[in-house]
Amino acid sequence: MGLKPSGRPSEPLRPCLREIDVDRGVVVRELRYEVAPAHAPSPRAHQEFTAAALLPDGRLLQPAHTELLWIDPDRLRVDRVVSHPLFHGVHSAAPEPDGGAILTCAGTESVLEVDPAGGVRAHHWLRDGAFAAAYPGIDDFRRVDHDALKPHSHHPNHALRVGADLWVTCFEPQDCRSITRPGRRIPLPEAIPHDGRLRGGWLWFTQIVGRIVAVDPVTLERRLELDLRELAPGGGLLGWCRGIEVVGSRLFVGMSALRHTRHREVLRQLLGGGPRRPARIVEVDLDRGVVVREIPVGNDAGGTIYSVLAPPGAAG
Repeated sequence: MGLKPSGRPSEPLRPCLREIDVDRGVVVRELRYEVAPAHAPSPRAHQEFTAAALLPDGRLLQPAHTELLWIDPDRLRVDRVVSHPLFHGVHSAAPEPDGGAILTCAGTESVLEVDPAGGVRAHHWLRDGAFAAAYPGIDDFRRVDHDALKPHSHHPNHALRVGADLWVTCFEPQDCRSITRPGRRIPLPEAIPHDGRLRGGWLWFTQIVGRIVAVDPVTLERRLELDLRELAPGGGLLGWCRGIEVVGSRLFVGMSALRHTRHREVLRQLLGGGPRRPARIVEVDLDRGVVVREIPVGNDAGGTIYSVLAPPGAAG
């Protein structure tokens, strides 16, 4: 997640990994981190831990906007960090069998396949034309402000392999599409999508207004739909819905507190206004279709959640 360390709205966000005891509903440990100055546009630039994934050895494959980290969750220790000049607005990381990773770079409309050392072995640009022609004169995207390349045409949020296919969830076109089989796509037109996690044989998506959609990745048929606006107790705006985990019949969803940016204005238009609610994890009982609890995970200035991960072996 991203957190303003002292809780002051004027502060830039900084990466923070928080461990939660979901049964007690409390944060029990945290790791705070600073991106290397050489990998950031400026000291005041926002930094966040974005959508992580678990590795077979139990470590976290954790991206920041311009770095990729390997984190030991038992010791809450960063074991390794790699970076590359093409890392810009990295929103998610998914592990590859050989120790490499698949990254989404929202800022440059790209999906990168990287080797274990962080070298780029495949670059999938989602727009038409030549990548270099779209960004003349930039040789290190890490030094470019996160908002400088907006507006985006695709804004890829999450990518992963399902069998032999490489899929990517795109914010602007509101779909999840196959890179390896162009034309094969999962439309998500009700609202802007995030995530795209394979759990229990289904692909699970969040949509920013609080919708959850689960899809069969073979038939592309919808298997489940939930709307947290109908289930969540309390008034006010739900928040920016992003981050999902499934543990048996327990569904955990991240709700980021709305920032003073376009994100807040988009949701105010969609939901009709109301007081801002805190950054939190919402637990849903899928069998009963009810919200069980909401766990605050931010501070007075809110907090941005990108992923929710269960311990090794717990997820579906």
